[in-house]
Amino acid sequence: MIKHRKSGFFRIAAAILMICFTLFGLTACAGTTDSKDNNDDNALIQGTWEIDTGSGAGYKFVDDKFMWLKSIENVNDNYWYGDVEYYNGAEAMEIAGLTEEELKSSLPGLKPENIFVTKLDPEKIITDGEDKTATNMNDQTLWTRLWLIEENEDNVVAVVFDLETFSMESYTKVK
Repeated sequence: MIKHRKSGFFRIAAAILMICFTLFGLTACAGTTDSKDNNDDNALIQGTWEIDTGSGAGYKFVDDKFMWLKSIENVNDNYWYGDVEYYNGAEAMEIAGLTEEELKSSLPGLKPENIFVTKLDPEKIITDGEDKTATNMNDQTLWTRLWLIEENEDNVVAVVFDLETFSMESYTKVK
């Protein structure tokens, strides 16, 4: 498991985005298209991300599919699975209500191409080997996440905001 120290980048990013969300609210993304067909634009977010709580949980993104795993070491049990749409750069910033001026003034080290919004549409839940989809999910389930990704010489890390609840988590890319 890769560890990283908490940097000032994440604290500043979290504070600025929470202020922006509180003051300006989220803007709707009218007239947007589905996720990009070019997976090269999404290469940075593709792969496996482990939450930095030590629980072993995390996300796995492969092309237009995602998994939320109770343990990234076990992809056969205890997971949510479904479709994902990716939005990157200016499109992701628009969905999140983040302006270019706010990005430049508050997060000058973060490049627009390192900003993603994922729209996760789960279609299957497996818990303890049993399909719980019918009892634990409805047709309205959709998770929208803002990913602020920082690449450095040691690893790739992300601060992830749930755009419905405004909760925040940190992840490290492991694969």
